[in-house]
Amino acid sequence: MNMDKDNRINEIMNSLEGIQRAKAPAGGFAQIQQRLVNDHQANVTQAKSGFGWMKVAAVVAMVISMNIWAVSNYFDSYSAGTNNTDGYSQLITDFNLYGDE
Repeated sequence: MNMDKDNRINEIMNSLEGIQRAKAPAGGFAQIQQRLVNDHQANVTQAKSGFGWMKVAAVVAMVISMNIWAVSNYFDSYSAGTNNTDGYSQLITDFNLYGDE
């Protein structure tokens, strides 16, 4: 049994004879480096152009919401100012301490 195991190991080890190591291409490292630089530049330009419209939309939404808030506050203060005189006269008549006067 031990002999059969040794024979299989030898067959496997001998099957690798004649095989040479793979050689890297001459400009392989430069090509990889250039590809990485190109991918990085493409990602940077895509990121810049991809979120520009979101910034503009955020500013427009903020301006619109501020205008709505300002207009609603203006109308609330205007209506409160005109109703003050009516409310004040009603308050005076409700709390008249001297009923005859």
